[in-house]
Amino acid sequence: MSIENDTADFPTVPDTTGGDGRSDAPILEARHLRKYFPLRGVKLFGSKSVVHAVEDTSLALYPGRALALVGESGSGKTTIARLLARLYEPTSGSILFREKPVQGSFGLKEYRRHVQLVFQDPFSSLNPVHDVRYHLGRPLRIHGHVRKSIQEREQILTLLRRVSLSPAEQFITKFPHQLSGGQRQRVAIARSLATRPNVLLADEPVSMLDVSIRLDVLNLLLRLKDEEHLALLFITHDIASARYFAEDTLVMYAGQSVEGGPSEEVIQQPRHPYTRLLISAAPDPERLGPDGQKAAPLPARGEIPSLIHPPSGCRFHPRCPHAMEICRQRFPGRTDLGGGHWTHCFLYGEGGTGQVG
Repeated sequence: MSIENDTADFPTVPDTTGGDGRSDAPILEARHLRKYFPLRGVKLFGSKSVVHAVEDTSLALYPGRALALVGESGSGKTTIARLLARLYEPTSGSILFREKPVQGSFGLKEYRRHVQLVFQDPFSSLNPVHDVRYHLGRPLRIHGHVRKSIQEREQILTLLRRVSLSPAEQFITKFPHQLSGGQRQRVAIARSLATRPNVLLADEPVSMLDVSIRLDVLNLLLRLKDEEHLALLFITHDIASARYFAEDTLVMYAGQSVEGGPSEEVIQQPRHPYTRLLISAAPDPERLGPDGQKAAPLPARGEIPSLIHPPSGCRFHPRCPHAMEICRQRFPGRTDLGGGHWTHCFLYGEGGTGQVG
């Protein structure tokens, strides 16, 4: 079946959000995703070695809400986004869009109309030989939103105004090299909006921008989330940004999800030692130690492990100051902490012996 002609039906679901903004059913859901990347020409004991990029990760995105995916570089955040965007196929697990399983190439074009990805690097995500009109007009034409040139121009101008690029008439003829980093990222966001998506996957959308304009782009995404009722995945290594931006937070380490729940709960009452390490590394002038002096960050205790030969059990145990023997033997089950807050840690269940002090 040709992808270009594939128009599988994804029925519209009525708005069933409650008072907290969460709908009864997620619009996009991942269940027990795993992704292994084989290494060419590398074999271990007669079998090919693989990179264990994502291990048994589940998440759900709801209309009008943002989920922050937080972790160090190499933790699997971008791989998750590309799995959800269907740039990669999962090794195992399933992806559901509006409670309908998504498999293979079936419905790929229609799926990507509803689920769009904003890449991290605005300097490489735009083609340098094409102007802004081409970048925004192409998705409009591919997905049948325009038929005439005058319609295309009007909708492109509208898109530019929605991402605060004004006067829009001056930007429509510009090439990427004539734009600043922030302007390029706004064009990339406008290109994603051109398909009229329900889900926006933002892969560290501000990490390559000047500090002075990061907040503007974050506020733009928040405004679009509220106005368009978008389900938004916000990928970041900055847990402070997650608290500002997202209602919910999921913390990942070396391909494993270790803690999640409402952002305020996860950041104010972190339970997993890795989450505590992330928070201690974030600048906070108000964080004080027991003596009233500025608290020192927790020791890093090494680096993220190799995902070709990952540690057994909980992958954080070589760096964890609270590691027990059972942590080396198997990955802990999920412990619900109340209020939607949960963690995978033996300190709180599955044979735990105490609390983190």
